[in-house]
Amino acid sequence: MKRRNFLQGASLAASALPAFARTSLAQKNAAKTLRIIHNGNLASLDPIWTTAPPTKDYGFLTFDQLLAVDSNYVPHPQMAEGWTAEDDGKAYVLGLREGLTFHDGEPVRSSDCIASIQRWGARDGFGQLMMKFVDGFDVLDDRRFRIKLKKPFALLPAALGKSNSSQCFIMPERMAKVDPMKQVTETIGSGPYRFLKSEFVSGAHAAWADSIAGGRIPAVDRIEWSFISDPSTAMAALQAGEQDYWDAPTLDLVQVLKSDPSIVVSPRNPTGSYYMLQLNHTQPPFNNPKVRQALAMAVDQNDFLKSAVSDPSLIKPCTSYYGSDSPYFSDAGADILKIKSLDKAKALIKESGYAGEKVVILGVMESPALAAMCQVAEDLMRRMGMNVELVAMDFATMAQRRTSREPVDKGGWSLFVTVWTGSDIVNPAVHQMLRAGGSTAWFGWPSDPEMEALRDQWANATDLPEQKKLAIALQVEAFKTLPYIPLGSLVSLVAYRKNLTGVFPCPVAAYWNIGKS
Repeated sequence: MKRRNFLQGASLAASALPAFARTSLAQKNAAKTLRIIHNGNLASLDPIWTTAPPTKDYGFLTFDQLLAVDSNYVPHPQMAEGWTAEDDGKAYVLGLREGLTFHDGEPVRSSDCIASIQRWGARDGFGQLMMKFVDGFDVLDDRRFRIKLKKPFALLPAALGKSNSSQCFIMPERMAKVDPMKQVTETIGSGPYRFLKSEFVSGAHAAWADSIAGGRIPAVDRIEWSFISDPSTAMAALQAGEQDYWDAPTLDLVQVLKSDPSIVVSPRNPTGSYYMLQLNHTQPPFNNPKVRQALAMAVDQNDFLKSAVSDPSLIKPCTSYYGSDSPYFSDAGADILKIKSLDKAKALIKESGYAGEKVVILGVMESPALAAMCQVAEDLMRRMGMNVELVAMDFATMAQRRTSREPVDKGGWSLFVTVWTGSDIVNPAVHQMLRAGGSTAWFGWPSDPEMEALRDQWANATDLPEQKKLAIALQVEAFKTLPYIPLGSLVSLVAYRKNLTGVFPCPVAAYWNIGKS
């Protein structure tokens, strides 16, 4: 497959930008700064170590990928010039585009790519699945390398080009050799913008300068993030022209923003935002399956979604572990979510032997939607007769505390509300929260060997009907284990000033190609 073979549309592939956007890049005016109100503190500079949305967005600005997917999740060459499959699908040879450099001026080499794939493959769910098939790597020369497989794995290009966290970002070999369980501290990538670490103030300010090191082309000279926790202050800054783009406007302020003729409010991510109650399976009380089931049968998704937004057109209940745009979208096995009975939940709590163990909710307060849903969860569990403590914190603190596997009285946790995009939950390979490998699973660490076996069978299946059958069987099993409890979906919106150009539909917060007229 060659780099020139690409599609148009909502794509992360640099070459898939519309023709008018590519023309505008050549007319870029100097000394322009894109000022963004970013939702959430940039607490970590390692997009492999954490799946936190701010770090993902930082990753797309600072780093690049070998391959990138289009709006149909089909992979295309990005840093790679192309790839070929050899030995009846048991090997892939990837070649890098000529002239690729990192932000420090060093060329991107095959050894950098191999080390980056290995580090990513140790942490990411899809990466872990892919590495089960990998037999080794060969450096052919500085621009070409081979991935050898134990048996054919047709999903390999999709794994390398996936858009959801954690993405296979390419780093210099010295960074990629850092223990994947520890954070890298360097910020050298080959993405469209060079991170200005000297200007970084966690919780306040982050900045990038343009650097045409890769294929995603910057349309301004500089990008600045501001972290404004108060929604009214953020709105006022956007309306006054002090900021250009707000990546997550508070939904209850949308009508005010829409009435401003200088502001555009629109959905940018076509896949929507999916909310969920993430449960800690390793500590009481949610290590007890009956307690998890009791909470699930008490949940009414509408209560959670309406707490975040009053506009019913933005509310999309979803009783599936897959997003509504997924080919595997189904309510099979979801009967427990249709009960919506506090009385039945209380009866099951009593039957479970729950003995008043404290439930600690990690409550992210800087996001109005997450804050509201945390409070609904707290109230619901109190009415179920549970001992609940809602601990208010910012996202950065939650992202750190959720790594703890200690009991709640030693800094651990019981649950938190989180949000992912539809592209994050489109299939079993990319769906981090649908993994149940215990210590290798996402935060909460559910363990269900049957779920893991069904995922492996899905990955090995080559027949589409068989893949769908296995994906739905995986969902049915998940509703027995309840790795998390789905809360439904909200339409996600962005707001920006009308003088911005090149804002294109995208499942992630992509800031390349956005210019100012």
